[in-house]
Amino acid sequence: MRKRSILVIDDDPRMRELITDILTSAGFEVHSAPDGISGIELARTAQPAAIVLDMMMPGIDGIDTLERLKRDLVLADIPVVGMTASADLTYTGKAFRAGADFFVPKPFGRTSFITVVEVAVDKTRRRTPMRHHRHHPRFPAALDVRCLVGTHGSGSREVVGTAGNASLGGLLLFLPEIVAPGIAFGLWFGVAERTVRAEAKVIWQNRQTMVDGRLRHGIQFLRFGNDSGLVGYRRYLSQIAAAQAL
Repeated sequence: MRKRSILVIDDDPRMRELITDILTSAGFEVHSAPDGISGIELARTAQPAAIVLDMMMPGIDGIDTLERLKRDLVLADIPVVGMTASADLTYTGKAFRAGADFFVPKPFGRTSFITVVEVAVDKTRRRTPMRHHRHHPRFPAALDVRCLVGTHGSGSREVVGTAGNASLGGLLLFLPEIVAPGIAFGLWFGVAERTVRAEAKVIWQNRQTMVDGRLRHGIQFLRFGNDSGLVGYRRYLSQIAAAQAL
């Protein structure tokens, strides 16, 4: 997660341009998206320190986008600054209940807006004081994991790996070949008497350390294939956490 990176999600191109100019002049790196769906996808890639989200957008509005962000394992902890031109205070209440951390009205003052974004970024900074801070506890776990690398073309291939540990956010995965950081792929593994399907990406790999001819990779979950898969995986982690506590 980049400490000075901000994602702006707003359907109004003039507003996106204005906010980009304001935040860039304040030293932020700014990414922008015109709608909730593309904004969520961009958030997974950019991993911003905070998200500025317009509440009143056509199609999937800000409330729905916010709820999706907060349900996402990877994105749920990113502070969200909601904004709207509506004078209806009930809308603000809905935004906070959906998970907004801060709220600003439109139009807003330049200085006050920057201050709110700075506070949101500081919240992320205090939450992650070290580069490799982990949001989720990890547990030793021996799992065979099927990985489908290159899922968007005819050149896809299956690679079978073994997990060394597991958390709600990802896996330490030993693979027989190098998969470069940033590569997204599908994976399947059996837990809690079911097969869990997920999409994930490599966030780091170690070419020097091999275990039984396999290389270490840090894997971050992007999303689970369905809610029941996530439920089963949570149950599995709870079981091994309870076993360790004995």
